[in-house]
Amino acid sequence: MPPNIPFSPGDEMIRIAVLISNKGTGSNLAAVIKAIDRGEIKNAKVAVVVSNKEDAYGLIRAKKKKIHAVTMDLKDFIRRGKSRTDFDAALGKLLKKEYKADLVVLAGWMLILSEKFIKYFPNKTINLHPGLLPSGDADFIKLSDGTKIRAIRGLHTDDAVQFAIDQGYPATGSTVHFITPKVDQGPVIIRSEVKILPNDTVETLYKRMKDEEHKILPKAIALFCENKLKIKKGRVIFT
Repeated sequence: MPPNIPFSPGDEMIRIAVLISNKGTGSNLAAVIKAIDRGEIKNAKVAVVVSNKEDAYGLIRAKKKKIHAVTMDLKDFIRRGKSRTDFDAALGKLLKKEYKADLVVLAGWMLILSEKFIKYFPNKTINLHPGLLPSGDADFIKLSDGTKIRAIRGLHTDDAVQFAIDQGYPATGSTVHFITPKVDQGPVIIRSEVKILPNDTVETLYKRMKDEEHKILPKAIALFCENKLKIKKGRVIFT
């Protein structure tokens, strides 16, 4: 468990917890930190970075910025006789009680979070997903040119990008949305659409998607921190 952390009663900044995996370089975490440093995300700070793998490069990024870096390994948790939902509850409690998080950002986190976690952060956990999603359970989403494509749900990182290429879609993109117990069906905050070029590989396409993710994730966080997001009937309303 992490050490006890002193919190000032007068600390009114929005405290962000960023959850990552070891599948990437932590570039979206870096984009969020940079946006805070530049003042693009106001009145907020990253209080803690959590990974379920100790070799996640994002933990190194956090330590370099003197941000608390924590590893919670699910496999280790299971070995100690705990359940998957116990893990979610422990993670939620850790972020809420120990780190006083106001917002949780999933920036490459690979584990599905259950209601045991969500109850700690209702409408306060946002996910960055490497595919275009509609709000709710619709099977298809319309691109800017009017083309309908199937929503890319349940796939992560390279697999989601490869799926878009394999399907021959004219474009794909990324989505920032609030999480709900129904996976990849939460209210959408913002999307980025990226054209798929004839000779694209997962690497070339994902690089352009990442460039856009580095814009939309900080923007979504900024809107949250400025209290400009409300949820009504399963949709995000901008105020």
